[in-house]
Amino acid sequence: MLSRLVKRLFFLLLLVLPQLAIAQAVRITQKPEGVVRGDLLVPVTTAENVARVELLVNNVKYSEARGRSIVMPVKVGDYLRRLRVRVVGYDAQNAVAGVDEMVINDPRPPFRVRLQAPGKLPEHGSVAIAASVITPAGVGVQSVDFFVGEEKIASIVAPPYTAAFDAEKFAKSVYARVVAHASDGNEANDVAFFGDQPRDQIDVTLQHIPLSVAEGDKRPLRIDQLTLIDNGAPRKLESLVGAADQPLNVILLIDYSESMLEELPVVKAAAKGFAQRLLRPIDRIAVVGFNQSTFWLTPYTNDFASVAASVDRVKPAGETHLYDTAIEMLYELQKQPGRHALVVLTDGVDQGSKFKLEHFIHYARYAGVPVYPIVKNKRLARFVRFGIGRLELRKLDAIARDTGATYFMIEKESELPAVYAKLADELRQQYQLVFYSDPSPDDSWHALRIENRGGQPLRIPRGYFP
Repeated sequence: MLSRLVKRLFFLLLLVLPQLAIAQAVRITQKPEGVVRGDLLVPVTTAENVARVELLVNNVKYSEARGRSIVMPVKVGDYLRRLRVRVVGYDAQNAVAGVDEMVINDPRPPFRVRLQAPGKLPEHGSVAIAASVITPAGVGVQSVDFFVGEEKIASIVAPPYTAAFDAEKFAKSVYARVVAHASDGNEANDVAFFGDQPRDQIDVTLQHIPLSVAEGDKRPLRIDQLTLIDNGAPRKLESLVGAADQPLNVILLIDYSESMLEELPVVKAAAKGFAQRLLRPIDRIAVVGFNQSTFWLTPYTNDFASVAASVDRVKPAGETHLYDTAIEMLYELQKQPGRHALVVLTDGVDQGSKFKLEHFIHYARYAGVPVYPIVKNKRLARFVRFGIGRLELRKLDAIARDTGATYFMIEKESELPAVYAKLADELRQQYQLVFYSDPSPDDSWHALRIENRGGQPLRIPRGYFP
């Protein structure tokens, strides 16, 4: 009886070992979260059968190394963008021995699965295949199904996602495939061919572009009256999602630096009035204060009373790290499903940020979140009347217009009710245009333009990054 049990355990070990080998042959041991800038160090460990590794950034080879424990640097820089970092290990025969990957600077990476399988089937023995799954924040993996040809060989509900099959049984098979099921109902697929068949992966992305009706026009939009021009060519619109159908997530970013000491009472009043006028039961607003650091005064909430109370908790102090904080908030907003807006109440002056204005403008365009600066600065407003400060205004205008928003400059407290009323009304009439973009491997900017035969004045971002 004992001998039979030992044989069974030995047989199970033979099945499991190949799966562990392919699942752990190459591993990125530390995967950062949050915004990554400057130089990123990618630590990698490899198994004995891995002769060398290649590091690819957005499917382009970036570097190569050898060893069991490697640190591979990637220069991210300050112009933030999402990067898919993939490490591929090769054995002595130059066959793929293992793969691992991660996505950086992407708050909600697409649900994606990648299949790892040998390039050629052996004549005999057990063949191991494995899958790596990338999920957005808050989304889990329900199961990962493995197929050889169209025959299902396994369904795995927890990592490591590996499966094994008998090479003789599937000797005539030309491909394997994997299907990953997400907890939110989404599905991702990948295919690997055995032999010389090409393996081309083209990621076609579904875009959601914010669109606002400006100047208080209450007429509803009709999708059949809209034409979207993407890089000079008309683009088919899949749907037009109205404000009533999706929650609105707003971060109200309040400058609590020493430079705002004189302006802060007015800014606090604006924050309270804006939240009171804007919020519906399905909408959420978070109030975040900043100087040289960031402090969340409320989480996402639709409780106006908590918003009104929160703005009085912090006293002005320190420098104005406007650009650093705004980039951080754009990143946080993208984690939330639905519509977004970043409203910045400030005097418009940055002091001490690591990022520069051009980095903020770039990431505002990249994030696709409308940015509404509300500047309360008596001195700047007074200078503008005399033709001074036009450069500062152009900076604000670039940030707002590039993201499909607008900016406000306030000199007198009496101007505030009209400002936040106009802003709240515009956000209530915000839509999302949904369309498929072509793959853009170089992550290039696509210019956008909207034509509306219905006549309503529209605000849309000047472009997007696919």
